[in-house]
Amino acid sequence: MRTALVKQAYDVFGPWSGVLWKDATAERLFEVWPGKAVYWELTCMLEADWYIIPQRLESDYTRDAVRRHVGRAQLIEKHVKNITPIEAIPFSEYDLVITFDPILHPPKGSRAVFAYYVQEHWDRIYAESLAKPAANYDLFLAHMMDAPVELHGIPQAVSFPYVHDAQLVRGYFLREQREIAWVDWRTLLTLGGKDLKDPWCAEAEAASVRLAQILDIEIRCRTANHSQTYAISESLAWGDAAHYLRELAECRYYVAVGRLAGAGQALADAAALGCVCIGQADRAYHRLLCHPSCLCEDMAQMPSRLRVLRESADLQQEVLAWQDQKLKTHFRDAPLALLGEAIKLKRKW
Repeated sequence: MRTALVKQAYDVFGPWSGVLWKDATAERLFEVWPGKAVYWELTCMLEADWYIIPQRLESDYTRDAVRRHVGRAQLIEKHVKNITPIEAIPFSEYDLVITFDPILHPPKGSRAVFAYYVQEHWDRIYAESLAKPAANYDLFLAHMMDAPVELHGIPQAVSFPYVHDAQLVRGYFLREQREIAWVDWRTLLTLGGKDLKDPWCAEAEAASVRLAQILDIEIRCRTANHSQTYAISESLAWGDAAHYLRELAECRYYVAVGRLAGAGQALADAAALGCVCIGQADRAYHRLLCHPSCLCEDMAQMPSRLRVLRESADLQQEVLAWQDQKLKTHFRDAPLALLGEAIKLKRKW
């Protein structure tokens, strides 16, 4: 399916330059991608073209990611390239158009399916979209998995995760794994008695040291990026998302428990890279991906779960096979099939 991905200029996620798939490679995309790797796999799986349009929708996300930070709008204006006027995007050439937030007024009578993610689940637009997709859109893609799973018609809100393809990711980032546990920074802030909004601090650092001693394993964690909202600072880290995936791929285990936020996207990243993942039952992606022996009701269960895993190579292989199957089913095959179904449905109109 020919796919266009469309974002606004002040959207910090995704590439900071409009780029057509024919002019890029999967690896070169990271050269214009300064933040998190969200949507990189979506781009590659769909071989999608990216368009950046002038800013037109001011959302809760825009205010949080850009407006409340002195100088960030100017930083974006300096670095974002290849902005395309909406009227110059050849929508008629595409089967599927996915936007990030409902930033378009999709043309009536179009054969293309118009769908959208909302960048943050706490944005008021997300709740409004669960009740009813934005005008003239066919699908609202609810990444928190809190909408119907099956497509019953259009327009509709539908559960739709950030997609993953393990074969794709491992083809670029496969590394020899070491006996290291990557621990989500939010877990360490929780252990340090801090709030998720707090910056990285001495208490969290001390919690990391204690946890490594208790678990008797080397711990890896990214601590600097989260001190800058959305991992954006004045010195943009082009390609840092790829570096993060390489670092994560070297770890045999991934742990995310405690006071977490969102659907659990980082655990899905780790599963795609082949890490043995320990998660928490209150996160949507964790429930979809984690083997029963690796799903904790609370963080107190985590140390014993990890010890059991480390003592059994057979259990580790069982967990990895479970994760791979769940990833394939819930994060690749089902979402892609749903998009194909929506395209067929739209063309019956």
